[in-house]
Amino acid sequence: MAVLTRPPVGGDDAAIRLRRTIIFILLVGAALGVLIWRLIDVQLVHGAQYEQLADANQLRTIPLAAPRGLMYDRRGVIIAANRPSFVVQVVPMQLRDPQGELAELAQVLGQPPAVLMRRLLHQEGVAYKDFDALAAAVPLGPVTIAQDLSAATVARFSERADRLPGIAVELVPVRKYPFGTLGSHIMGYVGRITKDQYEERKGRGYGSNDVIGKDGLEDTYDEFMRGIGGGRQIKVNSAGQAVATLGDSDAVPGNSLDLTVDWNLQRAAEQAMDAQIRVIAQRIGHRIAGAAIVEDPNTGAVLAMVSQPNINPNDFAVAVSEKKYAEYLNDPLKPLFIRAIEGKYPTGSTFKMITSSAAFASGVLTRDSVRNCPGYFDLGLVFNDDAAGGHGTLNPIQAISRSCDVFFYKVGYELGIARLDRFASAFGIGHRTGIDLPGETTGTLPTPAWKKRYYDDRWYAGDTVNMAIGQGFVEASPVQMLKVGSAIANGGRLYAPYFLADVRDAHGHVAKRFGPRYQGRLPVSESDLAIVREGMLGAIESPYGTAYNVLIPGFHYAGKTGTVENVRTPDNPEGRNHAWFVCFAPYDHPRIAVAVFMEKSGGFGAVNAAPVAQAIVEAYFHLNRAGPQGNGIRD
Repeated sequence: MAVLTRPPVGGDDAAIRLRRTIIFILLVGAALGVLIWRLIDVQLVHGAQYEQLADANQLRTIPLAAPRGLMYDRRGVIIAANRPSFVVQVVPMQLRDPQGELAELAQVLGQPPAVLMRRLLHQEGVAYKDFDALAAAVPLGPVTIAQDLSAATVARFSERADRLPGIAVELVPVRKYPFGTLGSHIMGYVGRITKDQYEERKGRGYGSNDVIGKDGLEDTYDEFMRGIGGGRQIKVNSAGQAVATLGDSDAVPGNSLDLTVDWNLQRAAEQAMDAQIRVIAQRIGHRIAGAAIVEDPNTGAVLAMVSQPNINPNDFAVAVSEKKYAEYLNDPLKPLFIRAIEGKYPTGSTFKMITSSAAFASGVLTRDSVRNCPGYFDLGLVFNDDAAGGHGTLNPIQAISRSCDVFFYKVGYELGIARLDRFASAFGIGHRTGIDLPGETTGTLPTPAWKKRYYDDRWYAGDTVNMAIGQGFVEASPVQMLKVGSAIANGGRLYAPYFLADVRDAHGHVAKRFGPRYQGRLPVSESDLAIVREGMLGAIESPYGTAYNVLIPGFHYAGKTGTVENVRTPDNPEGRNHAWFVCFAPYDHPRIAVAVFMEKSGGFGAVNAAPVAQAIVEAYFHLNRAGPQGNGIRD
């Protein structure tokens, strides 16, 4: 039988307990060591860094807008500026009682609380479902819900400011266009950035509440003019509520633009267009739309641009009202549409500048060539001239001056569509000119492949002869036809039209210069273009010329008329013609080129469009004589 014994006590047991105690002490010591090392690291080694990070978690910056840069004309006239405006701004995260504070604000502003809440929830093109959704998306805003406050309203707000902790009245810069509608389509307008625009631009420093350029030069050169925003730094508690304002950082104004535009000429061009539209309206019973653009043909510098009807860009500077915007959208003349660069129209007989140039360069015509005009051209389908009985036998100079359709039907037929397309493309038809405004059209350069693609039909000889006189499928904008006129005037050089001469910083120093953008030469010799210019001179100075009605005695300039025959359509029930006139002046050493287009005006280019160009020429060269001469015959 086994004998039970007690485990040993004494030395062995004591040794075990001692080992355990030592291990425990070592573990505690190690833990304390790690803790002490961590405290030293946090407090001494990286203390300043962690303190900064902790502060950053408590700091928020409310953006403050920077004043936009100004715009000046070529002589230093300010045409786009800024004005101070008192506005009501809301910082959503600071509102403790949104409904109550808006009700209090409504009493100050004299507006229903529901209206203010609707404005608050409609931001950046987004309609938020409730205040919490807004606060989550744009907690710092600031969201502007009232603008252009009167001094009395500001005073009433000040009396209640302590009850409106999340709402403030701020003095902010607002865009101002001192000349109202004048030149509106050059400058464009500004507006609040939309959500999509913000997502696209936030990587370039744009904020969710920025005011940006929406059209015109305001859009093209927004990054130059927008400046660098400042901010108001606030401290928030763990609940995200503001507990202190720490200070403001100043905004840096944007750069200013020096433009090529001559504001005196711009005013004269607008007045000429207005006067001619009134004359036409008296004759046809309603107003029409039109465009005119003027440039230096030797550089492409744009001196004036009119697109009627205008808008007033001041309407958009402080959030355009729904009523006003609806007026612009519903106006049948489409004032938001910039006809000078966005509109594309058949060119009428102004295209004969291209057809004649192509014929000379291709050897189809020489200066001494003649063609007979019996009044029609028979291709199986008969194409008639507007002169009953025809013009008889003409040389190219006479054909251009008198704008004989049959002469150019024949020349177009001899050229063929391949050569006609090639030279039209060289002049820029079917391509953007490169003008520094958004939205420019390419126009339409029709080819056999184009017709097959869009109409599933072959190209006929009749399409070619129609195109040779600027009818049919070919379409161009006024700025494209201006480029054609300039290239003929200057001997064949092609320039992109441009508005911006240089950029100046907030101190007035030139930060960047701009200038002519040369795009190459026409494949037409100087001597051939000289024949075209001579024919254009005859259009004005010959008693048989189509533009003899705008002769300026003692002053020589050259031009080409154009009349586009239209069919009846729902927006043109009477099928009224478009009218064109392209000219350059003076004849020997051109300093300006002008293109005028009058939409659905009826009548001829000489009667409806040329008087506008004549007035522009007279204004630029300070000629005392005014008013049309002669009868405005034909084309």
